[in-house]
Amino acid sequence: MKVNSGPLGGCRVVDFTWAAMGPYAGYLLAALGAEVIQVSRPLKNSSSTTAAITQFFDVGKTCVKINVKDDDGKAVLLDLISKSDVFLENFRPGVVEGLGLDFESLTEKNPRLVMVSGSALGRGGKDSSYVGYAPIFSALSGLADVTGFEDGRPTEIRYPSDITSGATMAFAALAGLADQGGGGTYVDLAARDALTWTLTSSFAESEVESKRAGNGHKRLFPHGLYKCKGHDQWIALAITDNRQRESLYRLVNWIGEDKEQCDNLTNAEKKQLDKYIETWMSTRDPRDAMKELQALGIPASQSADAQDIWEDDHLRAREFFKYVEGIGWVASAPWRIKDAENHQYSPNEPDMARNRVFNEILGLSHDVIEDFIERGVIG
Repeated sequence: MKVNSGPLGGCRVVDFTWAAMGPYAGYLLAALGAEVIQVSRPLKNSSSTTAAITQFFDVGKTCVKINVKDDDGKAVLLDLISKSDVFLENFRPGVVEGLGLDFESLTEKNPRLVMVSGSALGRGGKDSSYVGYAPIFSALSGLADVTGFEDGRPTEIRYPSDITSGATMAFAALAGLADQGGGGTYVDLAARDALTWTLTSSFAESEVESKRAGNGHKRLFPHGLYKCKGHDQWIALAITDNRQRESLYRLVNWIGEDKEQCDNLTNAEKKQLDKYIETWMSTRDPRDAMKELQALGIPASQSADAQDIWEDDHLRAREFFKYVEGIGWVASAPWRIKDAENHQYSPNEPDMARNRVFNEILGLSHDVIEDFIERGVIG
């Protein structure tokens, strides 16, 4: 099996995660060149929604199944971790400890192991045992409260919460790998903490109270989404300085007073300017409006839907979409590393994966492997 090149070439990661946060962390490490071995349980029915989602994160990984509730299975996993550099897990606190996969036990055989535990609220504190998924992360972090219309209810944030937490989890693993002076490293990561950190500017502005601003902004104007020509077609606009503001005024033929600072505009003037912008946008395709505004140095973008993204020439030029046999089209890593071989997007062949992990890495004979498969120890 071909090993990826890249900054993490030669690094082996055991990805004992599930749902989205953990698998995305493993995906990013694989995209950086690590050999990532995804370990899951050999369930009879794997056609769940979770399995459908995580198959995209498993691209580029070596995926095997190990029954950790079986003594032989646990021994296999422990041996694999002892021969690896990083161990990722994102179960509720107490789960891996109950399986004997705690940091203290693992570092007895692998003193230089980097272990990252991701959970909703972290290991410390009275609420650490709470169960949480992406909507819970966003609610607990305060992100849901500051998202939504000004006079509306908080808005649940799903997938981006997992992705943000997963990226933070991958970064934590990199930090552990960089700190190899005194042995192993254990990182306790809380998804809530990762998301709450994104709101520090809101806390600094309002000290205690936060307020939903809808598509507007507390300091910047014009700022928001404007309806364009066509059904459900929109454009995002974010003016940040006087030059952009003056260019926009001229473009939409606003004849109000020549105000240099948006802070000087009255609410009535802001509403009037908004109407001029809406009128100008309403006669234009969002792609054409975006090009016209960008040509003037005005930050603006079409609000793209899935079809727009799929047909985007810029993403195509960057080879953002990759076709994987048995899965279909998937998104590639969100970076390009100069002079490094591209992340491998080959499909996960079960026989090849089992041979790589159980025979080549762990040294199990083919007879033992077949016996373990027959008994449901591995899959």
